[in-house]
Amino acid sequence: MFPIRDNLPTQHPSYITVTLIVVNAIVFLTTGMGRNEVVSLEYGFTPAQLVEPSEQFEQDVATSIVNRIEQQLRANNARITRRDVETLNAYVAQQTEAATAQSPYLKLFTCMFLHGGWFHLVGNMLFLWIFGNNIEDRLGPILFPLFYLGTGVVATLTHAYFAGDYVPLIGASGAVSGVMGAYFLLHPSARVLAIVPIGYYPMTVSLPAWIYMIFYLVIQNLYPATFSVGSGGVAYWAHIGGFVAGLATIRLLPHRKLKPQAVLDDDDADLVIR
Repeated sequence: MFPIRDNLPTQHPSYITVTLIVVNAIVFLTTGMGRNEVVSLEYGFTPAQLVEPSEQFEQDVATSIVNRIEQQLRANNARITRRDVETLNAYVAQQTEAATAQSPYLKLFTCMFLHGGWFHLVGNMLFLWIFGNNIEDRLGPILFPLFYLGTGVVATLTHAYFAGDYVPLIGASGAVSGVMGAYFLLHPSARVLAIVPIGYYPMTVSLPAWIYMIFYLVIQNLYPATFSVGSGGVAYWAHIGGFVAGLATIRLLPHRKLKPQAVLDDDDADLVIR
């Protein structure tokens, strides 16, 4: 289920939300559009780096890279020459140097601004625009970025606790999930227009925000995280951690009062759930 828009207009300019989207897009375009492994290793968050001594982490991350290469070679039944070994050694050294170049505490923040491809970027930024502008509307331009970054850090640490390894974590989805957790509490009766693929037909569904959020948390994240199903490379626990962090903290922050306002119509959906 993929959201298109909500029906809740904002009453204040969404400067921070737009700025976050622009910054993510600029970082994506200037760092190889998700194809630069060195950037992902250098600025993505590798969970093991936070808990291991630096020398131990350097050895272990090099070993993990070698193991990954060996698995790929076995899968392809590839034979390597002595020259290939020299090239692979240089590659492992480059990757290891990148993985250990930055502090893990810096990476807690930088990893939120890296994305692995166009779909990864556009999906996260669409979610951020749909739900983030309304949370910025309530928190204001000072508290909202602090809330966004804070829930993103909690999301990353949750991933590190449940799925810690030597693969770098990148993406804004943990912080965006924090925004969605806040939206669930502040605007449960708002409506979300979403696309649900039925075979080859993309049906549109309008449903209350609280139903959409529960579907996102339970069906799209908690279920695959618990039972280890779904596609690889998805940081389900980061999504869950961010969402819970948003739930836990949004009521503790002061909110701007909004005037009563009319909401947008949703009658153009194929299916309307009340």
